[in-house]
Amino acid sequence: MVKSIESLARGLHVVEAIRLHAPASLALLHQHTGFSKATLLRILKTLQEAGWVYRALGDSRYRLSFTASRKMPENDPGEQLAELAAPIIQELQSRLRWPVDIAMRDELAMKIVETTRLHSVFILNRQVMGYRPPFLFSGNGRAYLAFCPEEERRSIIAGLKAGKGKEGRLACDSVWLQQLLDVTRHQGYGVRESSYFGVGTTEGEQVEAIAVPVFQGGSVRATLALSWPQGAISQPELHQHYYPLLRAAADRLAEQLHQQG
Repeated sequence: MVKSIESLARGLHVVEAIRLHAPASLALLHQHTGFSKATLLRILKTLQEAGWVYRALGDSRYRLSFTASRKMPENDPGEQLAELAAPIIQELQSRLRWPVDIAMRDELAMKIVETTRLHSVFILNRQVMGYRPPFLFSGNGRAYLAFCPEEERRSIIAGLKAGKGKEGRLACDSVWLQQLLDVTRHQGYGVRESSYFGVGTTEGEQVEAIAVPVFQGGSVRATLALSWPQGAISQPELHQHYYPLLRAAADRLAEQLHQQG
């Protein structure tokens, strides 16, 4: 009689729990599997090393990796992007010190899908996973809008015009909007409108940020943003050091997206 492999069965049980409940915290997996947290941590470490499970930087929750989930109908393209971006933005933050976000379009806003904020000394809003920055006020939105294909840009602007509030009114100001797009294209990055978001840190500081587009084919797949306390980076430093490294990281991610097809 052939015996089953108990450890393998436990591992598969955890994989199935993650598939059903992702993004899954350790506590949630403990609840749904009945395994001790110590056992779960060993299983999860093994699954991560084998490429089956990915633990996000931004919320420390577990998801099936891109390799494991790419053929599943419920697969989230945002999670695929986050997994590919994670090591790149983690390395970038270690070099630049300040937190880095990766965002993608979500209808008439952007959506942050991964971030290094939990691992940054800069005290910024850290519960940002899933946050939807507006197109016309965030660096992410401005970078996306300036560099996406013309047909897509017209569609986004039409949708914004139909909306209410300050963003809808600004979308109708064709002179202001064209100037914003021209400036963003010229400098290569979108700039966060700090005054729109109000105070950004627990120390009462405004937050500055820029974002660059991540290209895939002829489209913008995502945007990569860097944030810092207002005044911490001078314009010469931004142009000579920070922007080139952010742009290089976006290009590295674009190459990985191309390799994944």
